[in-house]
Amino acid sequence: MRQVGVSLIESLVALLLISIALLGVAGLQLSSLQDARDTRWRVEAISLANGMLELIRADSDQAKEFATVLAASPPATCSGDTVEICRSAQEWQADVTKTLPNALASVAVTTVDDIDRVTISLRWRQQPPTDDNPLPGCGSDALSGGCVVLETHL
Repeated sequence: MRQVGVSLIESLVALLLISIALLGVAGLQLSSLQDARDTRWRVEAISLANGMLELIRADSDQAKEFATVLAASPPATCSGDTVEICRSAQEWQADVTKTLPNALASVAVTTVDDIDRVTISLRWRQQPPTDDNPLPGCGSDALSGGCVVLETHL
């Protein structure tokens, strides 16, 4: 006697294969979303670094003041001749904190042979740093996040 149609076992095997395929598609979708998020953070970091560079170039005689204000801990109080520089640097730092998760920003200005060199560094990661799991340095692989370093001469 010949059996016509699909048996229950064949249906369950087909359902299992479809489920496995859908799990693979869901995994790819998740990976794609994470990559898009990381790319957005990298683009934002590049934009922030370029913004700081333009602030420094607009007043290149006071370039070292930007680095001094950003390095101050607790944050510097804005007063004296460099009030505008101080406020601009603090606004930029606030933008970095608001835009990138758990971000650490630094600006360094060094002079070699009468040429000022500016280094702007931004590091971030989705998970907050802890004592046993600090924010990685530039060049180190972070689980989620990254680093942007912009170096140029003034």
